[in-house]
Amino acid sequence: MAQADWSTTSRVHSSRSAPAPWLAVARARHAKGESVSAIAKALGISRATLYRHLGGSA
Repeated sequence: MAQADWSTTSRVHSSRSAPAPWLAVARARHAKGESVSAIAKALGISRATLYRHLGGSA
């Protein structure tokens, strides 16, 4: 069985990586008043992940 090459995978909350591409979308939608639940569902991520990345603006 081949091992996965983890060096190319995207990590959601790595503090050293650039912001995830979906984060700008999530912030814009949240600024327009959309609920965190609706945004998370549309983006296919958990509400906890979204709250963590939105920080104090959630």
